[in-house]
This record gives sequence, structure tokens and C-alpha cells, in this order.
Amino acid sequence: MMETVYNKNGASLRCWPPTSLLFALAASILVLLLSGCSEEPEQQKEEADTVSSFAGCLSCHNLDLDKHHRLDCTSCHGGNGEALGLEEAHLGLVAAPAHPDQADQVCGSCHREQVEMVAANGHYTLIGHISAVRAAFGSPSSPESALQITAAAQPGSETELVDDLLRRRCLRCHVYTRGDTFPAIDRGLGCAACHLAPHQAEAGRHLFRGHPADDACLSCHYGNHVGFDYYGRYEHDFNREYRTPYLAVDDVVAPYGVEFHQLEADAHRQAGMVCIDCHGQDQVMGVAAGPTCSACHDRKRKETLPPAGITDTADGPVFISAATTRSFPVPQLRHPAHAAYRDTAVCLACHARWTFNDGTTHLVRIDHDDFYDFFRLSVDGSSEVKTIIESHIDFDGAWLDPVMTDKFTGEDLPGVWLKGYLERRWEEPLFARDDDGRISPARPILDLRLSWIDGNETVRFDNLRPRPDSHLLRPYAPHTVGPAGLFYEERLRRFQIRELSLPAE
Repeated sequence: MMETVYNKNGASLRCWPPTSLLFALAASILVLLLSGCSEEPEQQKEEADTVSSFAGCLSCHNLDLDKHHRLDCTSCHGGNGEALGLEEAHLGLVAAPAHPDQADQVCGSCHREQVEMVAANGHYTLIGHISAVRAAFGSPSSPESALQITAAAQPGSETELVDDLLRRRCLRCHVYTRGDTFPAIDRGLGCAACHLAPHQAEAGRHLFRGHPADDACLSCHYGNHVGFDYYGRYEHDFNREYRTPYLAVDDVVAPYGVEFHQLEADAHRQAGMVCIDCHGQDQVMGVAAGPTCSACHDRKRKETLPPAGITDTADGPVFISAATTRSFPVPQLRHPAHAAYRDTAVCLACHARWTFNDGTTHLVRIDHDDFYDFFRLSVDGSSEVKTIIESHIDFDGAWLDPVMTDKFTGEDLPGVWLKGYLERRWEEPLFARDDDGRISPARPILDLRLSWIDGNETVRFDNLRPRPDSHLLRPYAPHTVGPAGLFYEERLRRFQIRELSLPAE
């Protein structure tokens, strides 16, 4: 039998005892003689090299590797794989080789085209979101990179307060951050944010996926943001006293930080399609435009190129998923309403079954340590907020300082950003005109109020609002597609009547 012994680093090793060594050696020779040379010399050499390259690292790290990344650990992480001591082995170690600061050199050594492609992608830069919020509050300039905005211990202007909000509260979905500590949104950095499963980015989980699964998408597209709605999810109110299904406090499970209502999922989701079926590499990693309904469902017009995987057959178009290999029939437009309203409204104006209608988002920075009045906001999707507030309402524990990290640098800075809403509803879709003048679903994503109370409990900025010329309702594409139903025309008519009653800008 084998014995368990330990090396000087504390790692366990399975070894033959001396009394069994001769027997084991004889048995090994006998196996080799009986098996002959069943493996090719090249294969034997490759496997031997693989084992030897991991030997030092595997003495401490229990690794799960995908078949495409069975590389020498040091080729990505640096360090010394042959060293026996911890300090020597970790000299020059790169803990997060997929981090944007390292990805060009590490990931790019094999995936050069993909690394160069993603550098200008909206998922990587988030410039669209940053610029929209800054412009709403009168910022005179638009940054070229999220790295150009900074957190501020003592904001001296509206722009500095907005930038501090973005860096420390809003940009938790940037590839420079690990998201949050909740299971479904604890993810890797850089390339690993999408290509590793959430909550598996810690050392030892190296099962990279060429096709990101939906759980990777939802590690950023959760809460009341597009993507969560694809699965029919609508985030709960933040008040602890209102939680359905009704659960005891100790039973509450919130993988995204806040529980969600389960509404009707998107028709494409119900059919079994995954995110990357529609949102391909050129869009998710590049700068290509997003998919259009007509590219698939109005093939006769051929206005835009069809997505990869769609084929016209005698029985109609069929889509074959590259991610799942499943095939889906693609229904074509037949109802006369499509032609009648094509130039009046976008498809989702009739086919979105519900939308995100979070009315007036309040964001308050608190620098003082009296959090008792804010205890209901301990459930707002941020583990930092949850931990700090709960420490201040637990009189038997130690009160934590009111600090929140810069999500790019990890630096602790004074002040905690709290989030709340005036109203959270989904029943009645909201509408606005898109850039082409068509009626489109819209959400009040820029209906924001910003405040700051400093460490002396002095209100420094009070209920700042976006500029009067800001468009608080922004057209968007809710992923809640379904049949238009009987009253689709009434939707459009109500919006047009309301639009005529509004005062001219």
C-alpha cells in the first residue's frame, strides 16, 4: 500500500514504502514488457514533457486544465516551476496573466488577433456608458479610455463626483475588476472575465472556454440590465422586508447580490438559444454593429448580412448554433402590420413583452460612520456596502470604516456609494424616438440623482440632476421578445398621443 508523506511546503505526496519498492519496480517492468510499445515515441515524449513541466507547481497547486492550455505553468504565470521553496518558485510570478496589463504579452502570444481586436471594443472600454453619464452632468470632455477618469477622495466639482461614482460604484463590470464576491459575479480579469466560468477564476481553475457560456455574460449583464431580462429576471426591490419567494433570512440565496422576480423569458431563450448565437465575436470582441431582427426574420429584403450559421433551405431559413450545434427554424415575417409599421416603429416596440423601468436612481456617497438610517440599503448588490452597513448595525461587532475601493487600482478611498430607487416597475413599457425617428422601447437610465455627505455630515452636493437638455429616456433593445399580442397598435397609439401632449423642447 502507498503512504502519505509531506514535502517541506506542506504538500501531500503519495509514495511507496521501502518494503514495497522492489515489488512495485518488478510489477512496473512486467507491465511494460506485456504492453510493449503501444504508444508512439513522440506521444511518450510529449506526455513526459507535460508531466515534468507541471511537477513543481503541482506539488502545491491542484490544477484543472482544459485540453488547449496544457502549457508549462511558467509560460503564462512566470515564476520558477522547478524551485522547491515557495519564495523561489514565486519569484517573478504573474498572478493574473489575463489582466489587461498582461494580456497583450501573455494571451497575445497565441491569440494576437483577438487581443488586438478587443482593445477597441465597447466591453473593454465602456466609453459609451462613461461618456453618456458624464455628458448628462455637464462634463466638458469625453475620455478615450476608462483609465482617464479618476476616483476622488475630496471631489471639488460635479465632474469629479461623477468620475468617483463611476470608478468606485458603477464600473464593477470592467475587465479590470473581478466583479464582486457574490458567486455568480465573481469572475476573472481581462480575457478570463469571459473565458472562465464565474467563481472559478481563483488559482486552480483553468478550464478556459472558447465559446463563453451565458453564465459569463450574466456575470456583467445582471441586475436590471440587458441580458438578465433574456432569462426573464427582474431584480427585487432593495428593502430586506420585501423578499419573494418568502424566505427566512438565513435561507436567502442571492448569487447576484439581490434576488430577482422570475418573469417571462425571451422567446429565443425559451427556444434554447444562447447569447453568442446572436452576438458573435465581431460584435462582442470587435466593433461590428449588433444583430438586427430583419437579418434573420425578413430574409427576402436582404438588407443586412445574415449572422454566421443561418442557411436558406427549401423549408425556410435554419440557424445552426456554433456554440451548441443545435438547429433552429427561423420564422419569417408574414403579418401585414410589419410592412405597415416598418418605418414607424422598431420591431421591439410591439414584440418586447416588458421592459426595465427603474424610475429615478438615487446615488448617495456617505463619508461619515452613522449608517443606521441606511440599513435597508444593505441589500443593493454591492458586497462592500452590505459588509460595512451590517457591521454598523451589529452592536456586538467591530464597526468598519466607511471606505470603498477604486475598482481599477483596488485602493481604499473614503466614502461609500449607496444606491436606491424611487420606483421599480416593469409592466408598462416606456417609449422614445430612436436616432431614425422610429418609436422604440426606452428606459430612464439617465434619470439619476447624485449627493455627497462628507465625514463631518455636511452635505457637499445635494441631489444633483442631469442637465435639462439630457435625454433621460434612452432607446434600448429589451431582450424580452415574444408575440406582439392583440394590443400592439394601442401601445403605439398611446405613445403618439402622449407625445403630442408634451410641450415642445
